[in-house]
Amino acid sequence: MLPAAKLVVTLWLSAGEPAVVDATEVIPDLVVDLRYATEDNFLKRAVYPADARCMLLKDTVQRLKKAADTLRPQGYRLKVYDCYRPRAVQYEMWKIMPQPGYVANPKFGSNHNRGAAVDLTMVTTEGGDVEMPTKFDDFTPAAHHGYKGGTEASRKHREILREAMEGVGFKRNQMEWWHYDLPNAKKLPVLDVPFTKPQ
Repeated sequence: MLPAAKLVVTLWLSAGEPAVVDATEVIPDLVVDLRYATEDNFLKRAVYPADARCMLLKDTVQRLKKAADTLRPQGYRLKVYDCYRPRAVQYEMWKIMPQPGYVANPKFGSNHNRGAAVDLTMVTTEGGDVEMPTKFDDFTPAAHHGYKGGTEASRKHREILREAMEGVGFKRNQMEWWHYDLPNAKKLPVLDVPFTKPQ
């Protein structure tokens, strides 16, 4: 049983449809690489189901689509590492990394728990890797937006992504080049949404 369960709600639109959507239904060329559905993450184990989807608030997805539309003519596509995150996973992360700024305190909820944050990078139109200052979930100063080290190409790519995301209203996390939030995300409720497609 999760603490503060009364804070966990499901958002519904007035029309009766869920307020979160599968991002790939809006952005068909979105590359989905949900790291927490694999062992390739700082937890070193899969904590999402293998068929987890990139679920986000409609506002998040619409802004993400605009960013993708901006990047496509430049030869890039978006690749997501994390989208909506169950609160139970937030507790597991906090046990390992109880450090605000890198991991949100699950007592208050992460913007990922709200469907209002996305972790992402860019790939080429063909899906090839694009050099960034660090790998995903790097907890060193090299992951900060103000980091001036690394290669010129990695800093350039970080800035291209930042300009596209901030250009559609996302707010960057200064300590993680891959993490972006909706404006006023913390005012939104924590969600309880299905990760997988209904059978």
